[in-house]
Amino acid sequence: MGDVNISVVIPCYNSESFVETAVRSALNQTFQAEEVICIDDGSTDETLEVLRSLEAENNDLIVHTQKNEGICGARNTGLKITNSQYVAFLDHDDKLQPNKLAHQAELINDCSFQPDFIAAAYREKYPDSKREARSRKVNTSDPWVGLIHARLGRTSSNLWKASSIREVGAWQEEDGLSLDTGLMFRLLKRDAQFIGDNTPLTTRHVRDTSASMANRTEQWRTFLELRAKILRHLRSSDDLTQARLDALHLDMIRAVRGLYKHDTELALRKHQTLVKGQFQASDASFGPGRLYRVLYETLGFRGAEALYPLWIRLRQLFSG
Repeated sequence: MGDVNISVVIPCYNSESFVETAVRSALNQTFQAEEVICIDDGSTDETLEVLRSLEAENNDLIVHTQKNEGICGARNTGLKITNSQYVAFLDHDDKLQPNKLAHQAELINDCSFQPDFIAAAYREKYPDSKREARSRKVNTSDPWVGLIHARLGRTSSNLWKASSIREVGAWQEEDGLSLDTGLMFRLLKRDAQFIGDNTPLTTRHVRDTSASMANRTEQWRTFLELRAKILRHLRSSDDLTQARLDALHLDMIRAVRGLYKHDTELALRKHQTLVKGQFQASDASFGPGRLYRVLYETLGFRGAEALYPLWIRLRQLFSG
């Protein structure tokens, strides 16, 4: 299929019960990857044994072991090993549909340029709860709005041009629990070209033990601080349109409210330093409704968070 060559990099850590599914989904593609590289990042369970067994069966599988460096270190190790033009980073508990790589290789072949990445839709499943699976589409009409709303795909669903992500510093720990958004932020700052792909051929498993689910405080803090960086960049580059301002206002209020539920004092500090006074001209319809916005604008963030739950309880009392 043209001259596109793709490798798959799978960081693996203490995932003995589900890593085989992820690895086989990469090996059993209708478009053969140049190589599937599994990085065992210092696992303390039987993950490495599972990987060695798979390696013995498959010539295209490379297993590399290292001391624990975290997800960024593992992904960046795989990036150093591969010589392929494009890299698919697959998390150890996610799964690719058999035609995922073929579909994205065809998109590149049909394109008039070589994209720095493909922003791709994905399907989310919740194996530890009764929540129904859902598809997450991408929004590429304005790439900055898509980035702000986390609608430019995810690590496992996207496809990445290896040289482009190396040039912007690859995966960085400072992005916390927003690693994919942080990487795409650095790419867009350099005017990256990309393709939007709304065919969900990747399944993301959201487990109770995942970092974002286990540490909601860190998730919301990272989310908020990264949007603050995007706001500063768009202002300094004179690229802050009304639509982007509204998107930032909506998501930064959402983030600080999410943070408030888990760490009230941190939320109040972050609101004071990152949100307050930034959005006088915004018409974003943030919060759960118009009443919340009235409370927010008249009493401030602390007052709105204190009084709005009281209103909800009173409404439930009298409606019941």
